[in-house]
Amino acid sequence: MTVGSASNSSDNSKNSTAPRRVLVTGASGFIGTHLVPKLVAAGFLVSTFGRTSGKPHFESLGVNHICGDVTNYEQVLAASAGHDIIFHMAGLVSYRSADLTRQRAVNVEGTRNVMEAALANGVGRVIHTSSIAAFGIPPEGTIGDETIEYNLTGLNLSYCDTKHEAELVVEEYFRKGLNVITLCPGIIFGEGDTHPHHHFIFRALSKGFMLGVPAGGTPYSDIVDIVDAHLNAIDLGRAGERYSLVSANLSYREAGELFAKIYSCRPPLVTLPQSFVTFAGQFAEEVLPLFHIKTALTKQVAYLSNYKIFFDCKKATAELKFKPTAFSETIRRTASYYLQG
Repeated sequence: MTVGSASNSSDNSKNSTAPRRVLVTGASGFIGTHLVPKLVAAGFLVSTFGRTSGKPHFESLGVNHICGDVTNYEQVLAASAGHDIIFHMAGLVSYRSADLTRQRAVNVEGTRNVMEAALANGVGRVIHTSSIAAFGIPPEGTIGDETIEYNLTGLNLSYCDTKHEAELVVEEYFRKGLNVITLCPGIIFGEGDTHPHHHFIFRALSKGFMLGVPAGGTPYSDIVDIVDAHLNAIDLGRAGERYSLVSANLSYREAGELFAKIYSCRPPLVTLPQSFVTFAGQFAEEVLPLFHIKTALTKQVAYLSNYKIFFDCKKATAELKFKPTAFSETIRRTASYYLQG
């Protein structure tokens, strides 16, 4: 990884060795909780920005926390002043249509606020964390790359739509002169992951309870790979470009069979028909809440899980020194975390 110190000041004799100042939005999320300690260890002066009202995160690291909301431009403008680098990771991950209004405010307008503030304050580089969800779905039987044109408009896929719209905002500000690049992880696995459905999947597989899986597949990313790529993006990568940070592409059945092989348990037995998966998503989102039951499965999740959404990482490997971890290694390293408790 390429890290170090530099200065935007013309007085090199006084500031050439001054550590760069970094602002991280959404630092309390999965990536942020791994990234911030690495930034501190590398010698950066780190501030975090978010809605935390109680005890700030990373207090033991001496990180300065600025309380605010990315949907408030004045707060973002004030927080970003004096920083050399911004990691914009704040976002609302949800595949529920009911969250669309808040999602658009955070994912799209929040991104606009960060980009506008960074441009106004002369920030040297902005690293925008997006998602493979912003890409779309490659043609059947192919592995896509960063040149894909978004093809999910009109399907009511709120997370995909708002992450795509946020990328359009980033492109707009690049054209205005902002030094910004976009990083797009897949489904991230790793220690510290708080997504309950990931823990459920690991436990169900370990007990042989995962009898059926959808026909699709997804790109997976190892948290170690993602954090390293973010650190490298401080000094590597071309402004205005986006990078797919995919460690492995596997169908759900392939992923389940690999887990079963490593841990000597029963693999998924059947591939579920698309019609069944679609019905299950509708039932989970429309009927189960009537009984005060909320699951990770929604209509949007069901739709996407019927497709093999695979992307390569060649561009990130060449330009960000991205080093994808084998999925088997990720499973071996993280299973004890997901299976604890």
